[in-house]
Amino acid sequence: MIKKISQMLTDAANILFDDTQNDLRALPKTVRLQLLIVLSGVWSTAFSLWVFTNVFFVTGWVITLISHLLVIFAAYYTFKQFHNAKEFRIHSQYHTPTRSRQNLWIAGKKVELPKGDPGGEHE
Repeated sequence: MIKKISQMLTDAANILFDDTQNDLRALPKTVRLQLLIVLSGVWSTAFSLWVFTNVFFVTGWVITLISHLLVIFAAYYTFKQFHNAKEFRIHSQYHTPTRSRQNLWIAGKKVELPKGDPGGEHE
């Protein structure tokens, strides 16, 4: 169940943010970013008209627009970090690259760690 939801969210993020999978892939990257920014402005305006009164419309619109832009950039940055993390994974049993194979290198010297030491600093 959790895997299905996780896969569904990953697929949705791929459609939105992966340059090779979404329908905007034929456009240059700068045009795609501009389009996302324009869409955030459109939805900010629609939301502001619905929620705020005339007196607070401009303030609400600016806050909503900035919020949408922050959400777009935060979601894109987060997705890219998770997407790029797969490339840097050494092995699922390694805790850190320096503790791989139960050795630690200090000042160019190999230091053997105790057998069964899981590594890390929070044991």
